This record gives sequence, structure tokens and C-alpha cells, in this order.
Amino acid sequence: TQAGAPEPRNPPPAPRPMPRRDLESSPATIKVVKAKPEDKRWAEQRGLAGDEGVFQAMIARYRAGAPPSVSVSVRDTASRASLSVFVRKRPLLDEELRRGGFDVVSTCGEEETARASLVAHEPKVTVDLSRAMENHTYKFDGVYGESATNQQVFDSAVRPMVEHLFASRGHGTCFAYGQTGSGKTMTMEGLGSGEGDNSAGIYSLVADDLFRNVRGAGGGLTVRAGFFEIYRGKCFDLLNKKRSVQVMEDEHGAQHVVGLHQSTLASAEELLLLLSTSDRTTRATAQNTHSSRSHAVLQIEVVEPASESVRCKLSLVDLAGSEWAAKAQSDDRQNRLDGAEINKSLLCLKECIRALGSQSSHVPFRGSKLTQLLKDSFVGENSRTVMIATISPCSVCCEHSLNTLRYAERVKDWQAMDRQEAQPPQPQPQPPRRRSHRPRPPPP
Repeated sequence: TQAGAPEPRNPPPAPRPMPRRDLESSPATIKVVKAKPEDKRWAEQRGLAGDEGVFQAMIARYRAGAPPSVSVSVRDTASRASLSVFVRKRPLLDEELRRGGFDVVSTCGEEETARASLVAHEPKVTVDLSRAMENHTYKFDGVYGESATNQQVFDSAVRPMVEHLFASRGHGTCFAYGQTGSGKTMTMEGLGSGEGDNSAGIYSLVADDLFRNVRGAGGGLTVRAGFFEIYRGKCFDLLNKKRSVQVMEDEHGAQHVVGLHQSTLASAEELLLLLSTSDRTTRATAQNTHSSRSHAVLQIEVVEPASESVRCKLSLVDLAGSEWAAKAQSDDRQNRLDGAEINKSLLCLKECIRALGSQSSHVPFRGSKLTQLLKDSFVGENSRTVMIATISPCSVCCEHSLNTLRYAERVKDWQAMDRQEAQPPQPQPQPPRRRSHRPRPPPP
């Protein structure tokens, strides 16, 4: 301080060190590409006018020169990691094509093979009114193109988790996240019989694999299932006329759904028949005529009848679609309240993941019923969690798809930090000790 200036009573605090995850994580890379004269000629040759034609030409130019994305063996990753993140791109719908929408997501490789990364093309108009495009590159444990089927997603992403839980007596969760209309319910429930490769969803495929493991164990195990929804912060049993149930925690910290009706199953077909009798809350919105307005949770337990102990427990969660209130364009009060409650629970899920990633002393699991239910999957022993983020490739939904990818990237950052913490610390070299040159005292 200068001479004569009074010293401050409380010195400013030292800057807090940045968490390890923020230092070592690899965020998405963004590259800006400007339009070229040949892009306009390419669009004119194909009868595409306006900015949309120029943007489609820029995307076509990128795909023609982009190297193929590296294919990954996601089965090994999903079997070892406590949390795995996958992204699935759905195909363009006929209605989107009729409205002039175009594909803005590139997986850069064979659509049937899981890739390691994807690129989201965001059209931009700069200050000088020139056309540009931001290419956002994201890396995940696995990326599935529009030609991938539910069976392929299950075999590489979910089956390793089921096998691990059955062998280690663990608790796992698989949840689908994305904007409304991006294909979450199709991934979890399937399209039904006679609908081609996606007729069976994750629900049915998980049940088939569980019963196969039960038969391989020599019998003596019972499979039970319950199905409920989380609607506006309350839980309702979908197999018992939407009777209210409660999520409570016991003295050991485990979560239980009190009052949930659980049915004993003998085959996967019985599970599908049971789910067909459920009535999940849906409403028509501006973005989807059958938008799910609640989080649907299917809980499957493998129980040893002699001791009534749970061999493994699996929760399959079909999250309600995230949406922006400004773009929902709904004058219905119920839809607005539903959207606010959905976004609140999804935000709480993100805050829990953020707290876990920063090693906070407090993780707000009690912020919503959804996070309270998923607590065992994040912090329990032998737990596994699989996130499947579904995105729409349509240019109209580009902002929603980017938000979904950022959300999934945040989850993957915590996964990377968790793997680093699992590694043993490396021993640090010690500086050499200096020898003292003092003369020794004479002997007595």
C-alpha cells in the first residue's frame, strides 16, 4: 500500500482453485466455417433457394471432406464405467421435410456402427449479413446414427450393464433424455409389433435378457416389476389406477417406493402385456401431439424367494421431454405448469451431477422426486448408470439438440472425473535430504 493509505481491515480472499474436472475435461470444439461461392451454385443446381439452400450446401461440403469418425467398442466401456453416456440421432420426419427442414447432425461414418463423436452444424448469419456455420464436435461413449435399431443400442449400451448387475448384486438405471419428440419413448417402449427393427424397445429387451440370466442361474429366482410415473413432483402407480405412492429412504440410505404394486412375472411377454394396461399422462403441445408430461419409471427386481433379498434392481426411466416455454407456444395453463415442473426436475438432476463432479459435501438429491429415486444409481455400491440422449437432426430443432448435447457432455465430464479419481495416486519424488555438517558432540 502507499504511504499514509489505510490498510484494509479484511484482505481480499485468495482465488479458489479450479476443480480438477474443469481443468482436465475436454469440452466440445467449435469451428466457424463461412459460405463460399460454390455453395450458392450447388444450391441453385438442386433447386434450393435462400439461406436454407446455402446452409445445406455448406453441410454437404463438410461431409464430403470430413474424415470418418472412429468406431468404438462401447461394450467394454459400458461394462467398466459407473456412468456411460450415449447419443442417438433419429431420422427426419416427413412433416419436417415438407416444412423445409434439413439434417444438421453428422455422425461421419456408417450409420449402423456406433461412432465416437458427432458434429452439430449450427447455421449463423454474421454481423455483415454473410452466411456462416458453427460446427460443434462432441465426443461420447457411443453415437448412434439414424439407421441404428433399438436392438443395436441395447446390445452395446445396456446389455453390459444388465450382466454386471446380475453378477454383482447391484442397482442400475438407464434413462433417456432429450427434447419432446426426439425419440425417447420409441427407444424405451418401441413401436409395437409389426413395426420392423424397432418394434421392441429397451423395456422388452431388458426383460428378455434378465429372464435369460435367471434361466442360466438354474432357477430359484423371481422377477418382479412395478411401473409408476412422476407427475408434478408426485408419484402415481400406473398399474394400480394411478394410486399415489411415496419415495422414502430407510435407515441405510436406500430408496424405496412405498405402496407400489409389484407383479411377479414369468416371461418378458407378461411384462409387455402388463405395460399395455398402463395409462401415462400425455398432452398435445405445439411440438408434439402426444407429448409425455411425466417421467415414467419401470422398476424390475430379481429376488431370491428364500431370503427375500434382492439379487439386482434395475430402473428404466423415460424422462419427459425438455422444452422452452417461449417456443412451446401454449396458452393452456396445464401445459405451462407441466413444462415448468419438468424443467425443474431436469435442472435438479443437472445440479446433482454438477455437485458430484465438483466433489461437493452436499448433493441436492432431495430437490426432486426424480433425483431422490436415482440416488442409489449414482452413489450406491456396484451401481451402474446409462444415459441415452436422443436428438432431432432437423434444422428447426438445432438449438434444442445443442442443449441436449451440452447436457450430455456435462454428465460425461463427471464420468471422466470419476475415472480419474478411481486411479491410484502416483508417488511424488521426494527431494534429497541434506546432510548436517555440525560437528558431533564428544562422547561423555
